[in-house]
Amino acid sequence: MAEGKSPFSDADFQNILQQERCNSADDGWSQSLQTEGCTVWRKVVPGQTIHLLKAFLDFKGIPAKHLLTLVHDLQVRRRHDEIFRVYDCLEDHGDYRTTYAVIAFPSPLWDRDLVQFNTVRSSDEEHIILYKHATHPSRPVDPAIVRGETIFSGTIIRPMPDDPQSSTATLFLQTDVKGWIPTTIVNLIARTGPAKWQSSLADFYHTTYKKEVESEI
Repeated sequence: MAEGKSPFSDADFQNILQQERCNSADDGWSQSLQTEGCTVWRKVVPGQTIHLLKAFLDFKGIPAKHLLTLVHDLQVRRRHDEIFRVYDCLEDHGDYRTTYAVIAFPSPLWDRDLVQFNTVRSSDEEHIILYKHATHPSRPVDPAIVRGETIFSGTIIRPMPDDPQSSTATLFLQTDVKGWIPTTIVNLIARTGPAKWQSSLADFYHTTYKKEVESEI
């Protein structure tokens, strides 16, 4: 990639929208989990051992602009997303940024880290956040942490059609955490992640962040 050139193209945004529209077995998708306000689909991608997950999530009482902040603002994200030991911006390129995250794993497993490019494209109808695997000279591989790889990741946020004070999110996740964890275990654990993340985020918003926003008005 040329220096200063964004790693994201219009094709990347069109691809995630296309993946969102496809939910049939003919497209390789099968429903994996369903709870109230959360439906998780999985897709076995030929040649890859890590399943592609897609979760449709409802966030009642959280406006889309606030949900975008909760997901994309790193300072706010660190406050409610407990899986991150570290989540920092290494470099802001204007239309995209390079970030570094350390993900906590239970002992005796080693923590994982990720270097990612990420960007957001917003309109009146939706916010699309994309992530890609990256490298950065300030974060070489740490021998005490396993370096993971982002295969496909992004989030689409929209206001609920019948309730502009609520929102929906379509979450895509396909991350190879590497190391010696069997991929069957990785895929099994990953399918429950969206519902836990949804619950944690909503709880933080309604108990803490909403009050902070309202106090600033």
